[in-house]
Amino acid sequence: MKRVLSGLVLIPVVLGIVQYGSLELFAVLVTAAVLAGWVEYVRLIRTIGITFNPIVGGGMCLLLVFCFYRNDYYLVWLAVCLISLFISWYASRSALEDALHQVAYSLLGVVYVSGLMSYFILLRGMEHGNHILFFLFMVIWTGDIAAYYVGKNIGKTPLAPEISPGKTVAGSVAGLAASVAGGLAAKYLFFGTLPLSHCLIAALICGTMGQIGDLTESLFKRRAGVKDSGSLIPGHGGVLDRLDSLMFAGPAFYIYHELFL
Repeated sequence: MKRVLSGLVLIPVVLGIVQYGSLELFAVLVTAAVLAGWVEYVRLIRTIGITFNPIVGGGMCLLLVFCFYRNDYYLVWLAVCLISLFISWYASRSALEDALHQVAYSLLGVVYVSGLMSYFILLRGMEHGNHILFFLFMVIWTGDIAAYYVGKNIGKTPLAPEISPGKTVAGSVAGLAASVAGGLAAKYLFFGTLPLSHCLIAALICGTMGQIGDLTESLFKRRAGVKDSGSLIPGHGGVLDRLDSLMFAGPAFYIYHELFL
């Protein structure tokens, strides 16, 4: 019931902002998700036993969101981020053997959380940006639902037992098929400008990348020994738990769009 009620509250808000909100309002939504995801990431990495300055990393997350909003200054951000992370380590006076771990995990977290999520700002700013996001939602959500129910009921062969024992090959195949079906439905419901061939290819690519994103977040959780990345969303876990697939599918669609569309 918590899961259903959370969805009934959050999904209309997100869809409403995507459809009717300005790009600035959508960027605020992405920024909130990035900050929540960063807090979850910091907790996961601390559970592993690695500590770093979360304030500096959080500032780099916000700066990267701004770069994506302006679609510029990426090289400036890279230099500022690396210098800031090393200065942060020097100021912490941590042991020398911890230096590279702290800097590397900080940089990984900023790119993973803020870098991947911020691609949705670029997508929303494109022509038909709202339709692109709805297309991705349908591709990922239908794939997730199919993978869960097929894997739970008839799946036998584990897909990646060391990372996520519950995921099966049957669930993965069903998820990909459902992702393509979801993309096809999206084309005929509201995204008629997307050519059929590109629709099918993009849906398959995004569905595949969504599953890789799911496994990637499972890798973090498995290493940390936790079930969920957080508890912000009742019945759903944390922000990273809900957005892990979209975080990989969004950049995948952007790259496909820039290369072929």
